[in-house]
Amino acid sequence: MSEANKTPTTSAASLNPLLRTLLLAGGTFFLLLGFLGAFLPVLPSTPFFLLAAALFFRSSPRLHRWMTGHPLIRPHLQRFQQDRAMTVRAKATVLGLAWIVLLTAALFLVDSLFMRGFLIGLAIVKTIVILRLKTARLS
Repeated sequence: MSEANKTPTTSAASLNPLLRTLLLAGGTFFLLLGFLGAFLPVLPSTPFFLLAAALFFRSSPRLHRWMTGHPLIRPHLQRFQQDRAMTVRAKATVLGLAWIVLLTAALFLVDSLFMRGFLIGLAIVKTIVILRLKTARLS
């Protein structure tokens, strides 16, 4: 059985209403970012679709089923789910944006040397994780 067809072990109805609302709001936000990323070359879509799917999996089985069956979203989720891979473009975009944001924050927004080191360390860890993922070929 594929991951997309699994049902949550905890029903969405049994979740705390505030938690369910927060998960739905987060899922909707990341879904919208994913759709933007599908059309804007500077924004990756797969990571946002993965986050939205995870949040909907816990909060709304109906939205999760809709999302995993949508013709625009399904290829992104399936490629990552089957191969645990990202395209070169997605890797470059994610890493480029991450480094820009984290370096900007480290250099201009925080005064603490510890926080600067933490942000740069976070960027390094993110780079290692992304680069260790397989690279998918566009079909």
